[in-house]
Amino acid sequence: MNTSDFDNISMNGRMAYSILCIEAFLLNQYPNDDWSILSKLLWKSTSSLWDEWDGKFMEIIPEYLFEKSTYEESDFEEISKEEYDQFSVLFREKTDIINRLLLKIQDLYEVYCYSSIPGTGCEASQIVLDIVDILETNNITPPDIGLVQFSQFSEKNGWGNSFNGESLSLILS
Repeated sequence: MNTSDFDNISMNGRMAYSILCIEAFLLNQYPNDDWSILSKLLWKSTSSLWDEWDGKFMEIIPEYLFEKSTYEESDFEEISKEEYDQFSVLFREKTDIINRLLLKIQDLYEVYCYSSIPGTGCEASQIVLDIVDILETNNITPPDIGLVQFSQFSEKNGWGNSFNGESLSLILS
């Protein structure tokens, strides 16, 4: 797989593929955990504006979630105490790898944030390939890229139309 494989796939499609990769990783490495709360939050990115979705997502990235010792010490604006507790339990002892994966999603959000996409967006494609590399390093077969090819780069200046990504989910379906 290389960056040109994503040339005709929108940013929304690339986000969806990245989420599929993360779900495949989580199901392979931590099959006994219930990842639905994370999946529901991730998939909201494909059906809403990313800058409206990102605030809550950023607060659950382990690097930020565990920045302070308690919820009360933190200045969270988007997540509730209940959500904080749920993510804290879910991520406990898995922080390093989950942090890396979720930071890649944040990178994908930020790479062309509030700007136009140059060319075919190869920087974004490279971020997706970084996620694929994490899977392959852990002997996990990446999902079929064909699952997201319906979301065309020709739609909305490369961003792609919104869609309900939960229908693609490996965890929620």
